[in-house]
Amino acid sequence: MDKRLFPKVLAVYLPQFHETEDNSRWWGKGFTDWETVKKAEPCFEGHLAPWKPKDENYYDLSKMEVLKWQEKLLKKYAVDGFCFYHYYFKNGKKELEKPAEILLENKDIDIPFCFNWASESWIRSWSKISGNIWSEKFETTCADEDEGVLVAQDYGGKQEWLKHFEYLLPFFRDDRYIRIDGKPVFIFYQPNDIKCLKDMISIWRKTALDAGLKGLYLIGVNTNALPLGLDASLIYEPRTAINRMNGQGLAFCKEGVRCFDYQETWNAVLQDNVYEGAKTYFTGISGYDDTPRRGKSGECLVNNTPEIFEKNLEKLLIKSIQNNNEILLINAWNEWGEGMYLEPDELYGYQYLEALSTAKERVAGLDDIVLQQECVDSGKLDDEKKHLLYDVQKYKTFVEYYDKWLYLERRKQFEICEYLNKMQVWSVAIYGLGILGKQLYEQLHGSTVRLCYGIDRYVGRYGESFPIYRPESAQWPDVDAIIVTAYDEDEIERFIRNKTKNKVLKLSQIIEDLWRN
Repeated sequence: MDKRLFPKVLAVYLPQFHETEDNSRWWGKGFTDWETVKKAEPCFEGHLAPWKPKDENYYDLSKMEVLKWQEKLLKKYAVDGFCFYHYYFKNGKKELEKPAEILLENKDIDIPFCFNWASESWIRSWSKISGNIWSEKFETTCADEDEGVLVAQDYGGKQEWLKHFEYLLPFFRDDRYIRIDGKPVFIFYQPNDIKCLKDMISIWRKTALDAGLKGLYLIGVNTNALPLGLDASLIYEPRTAINRMNGQGLAFCKEGVRCFDYQETWNAVLQDNVYEGAKTYFTGISGYDDTPRRGKSGECLVNNTPEIFEKNLEKLLIKSIQNNNEILLINAWNEWGEGMYLEPDELYGYQYLEALSTAKERVAGLDDIVLQQECVDSGKLDDEKKHLLYDVQKYKTFVEYYDKWLYLERRKQFEICEYLNKMQVWSVAIYGLGILGKQLYEQLHGSTVRLCYGIDRYVGRYGESFPIYRPESAQWPDVDAIIVTAYDEDEIERFIRNKTKNKVLKLSQIIEDLWRN
């Protein structure tokens, strides 16, 4: 086997475990994600929570000694480096930057690394804007927050892009920074949200060359890289697999927590297909359980073992070699608040790290014939194309209804309150707080129709006085009608009718009725 084709295994690294001024202001003095982990509680029978680091090693990442300890673990267990989350916001505000800066300052700590820019705003669960909800369980309202926004993202223009690049440049120049084709690797976690991305990376590429670099190797998460001007794509897990399994009915609830089997999740990961025409990298999973942050509104993988991790990591390594991939990510090294970690804990000790090392060693010993065999059934329908077709149809439908909605608005004919009142509907719940659901909320807010609550998988609250329930919640409060705004409305209607006696209305039907009239 050509050793040059063996991928570097990079563990996703959360630089959260040290005190910061903002963490203390938002969540309480001295808060780090360790507090989330320590206060975790079992949410159902057999739930292994809270989990504890081995020897109660609740470390402080502001201490250089911790990075040196992690360096020893990397070398002993054949982890090739860290992929640090990078948090850079509006006007150059940084969060959780200290561990990477400590590493940069201490050249004797031999940890190869790169950055993954998680560029979304940080928000409270009740915020009306989209973003990263850090700790739903620990939330309180702070007077200085604007609509639940903790840190806002705004990419600015050329000067802001250059300022950001100037901050990154010393890292890119570091000999330990991970490169592909001699170019520093930089990952965009939410590339599709960066409307100025093409212009920004054009400036960055030129500036990199002017600075004496060979260029930049830019990777986009969960998107085809080529139309965005990036070099490669990365399928990020386990979220991609969880979303797919949700659609396939493979989720099951335990006391309200949405659960997925660890092996079935790995099966979904191994079925990830490359993006058409784009170099595509993959992500392995050490686990997932966000109940420490979300409580019973969380999601988790169950039946996890180091043996399952080892067996499936071997397959993903082989798949990466078959695709000539230089890197393979593992999510994660130390995402303790979401149950994703390779670091030793009290339950399994070093077994996940040992499994990683063993998997790499075994695959490295395979001959070329074995490596060319398919590790996933190639006869299966191309998942990417299937999901793309689904998304195309979904958003086409949304646009058509939205177009009619806007036309009726302009003609002053969208009298939805009058429509609902004629049906003796005075109080409603909204199923689906996506594109159409948010517009419906704004339409009805402050009207003669009382907005009681929403139903959605991924939102905690929408505004301070509008709670959101998960679809699998044991019981929803009574209202005159539940209005379905989501795409799979027929399936959702059947689900609701099996669960409650509340009247069900479809927003699409309301729009069509008003359109005809």
